[in-house]
Amino acid sequence: MKNADGSWEAFDDYVLDFALERMRLGEKVALVTLVKIEGSSPRPVGAQMAVSETGEWVGYLSGGCIERAVVAEAMEAIGEGKNRTVRYGRGSKYIDIQLPCGSAIELAFDVETKEADLAAIDARLTKRLSAVMKVPMPDTAGNESTLRQYQPRKKLIIAGVGPAAVQLARMATIGGFDVAVWSYDEATLQRLATHMIKTVALTGSKHPPRMEADARTAIVFMFHDHEWELEIMPSALGTDAFYVGAMGSRATHRLRVRQLAERGISEAQIDRIHGPAGLFAGSKSAADIALSILAEIMQPAQTHEASKPSAGMPRQDTAA
Repeated sequence: MKNADGSWEAFDDYVLDFALERMRLGEKVALVTLVKIEGSSPRPVGAQMAVSETGEWVGYLSGGCIERAVVAEAMEAIGEGKNRTVRYGRGSKYIDIQLPCGSAIELAFDVETKEADLAAIDARLTKRLSAVMKVPMPDTAGNESTLRQYQPRKKLIIAGVGPAAVQLARMATIGGFDVAVWSYDEATLQRLATHMIKTVALTGSKHPPRMEADARTAIVFMFHDHEWELEIMPSALGTDAFYVGAMGSRATHRLRVRQLAERGISEAQIDRIHGPAGLFAGSKSAADIALSILAEIMQPAQTHEASKPSAGMPRQDTAA
């Protein structure tokens, strides 16, 4: 993910946008994929790094113990212009690089991936569609390949105003979410203008655009004028969003439930609302409120990921 100052967030799960930018600047890039684990590993099979010929990189494949070695190996592979598979840890030729608990991992270094192939994957992810990449595994029996499956980033839509909404947007961005903030409050939108966060200005007519969200999207309502909720929440509850939450007291939530029912919203839809949003009640600090809500969002997000074992994980595909 690119930061507002133009730099790249190094420890990101998504590396293809960095790789594409480097390629479009005429640089050679190695795409490094974790393809095998023996023992324990802080990163899953399918984790990736993208390394430019300049030594710049995005992604991570361990808890921080091998990234420098990976960058050096990637630059060597780029210089040679040939793919390779390298083992680290137990049984590796690099006896000075040890992994925790005597474990081992194997990494595929791909320096032959075409810009057009990455662009096609990135285009699908931008449209919030899944995508697949074939990762070559040279030096293995039969020159196997692995299919690396990609899912779009998790997304967070915040509809609301004020410091807690701003803090939640910032925290979620750091947490790797694509974030969009819907607000009628100019001060709220201005405070997000330099944080690479999409904003939607709501007009005073209280006839907002229809909200759309897929199953990798969370929605949080953070209005103080709860009449705005009644205009937007029905469309939110009709989406596939994995989380819908609303800030406010318990009394406010009881009123919210009654008003939505009066508007014909079904009990099943209303029961989807986490209200009051957040893991712990009574917070008065904007940062604490934001952290409480983000933590609650991550609980169903992790459950959602666990229910789809193929999401972001490759499956083996033997190919000569």
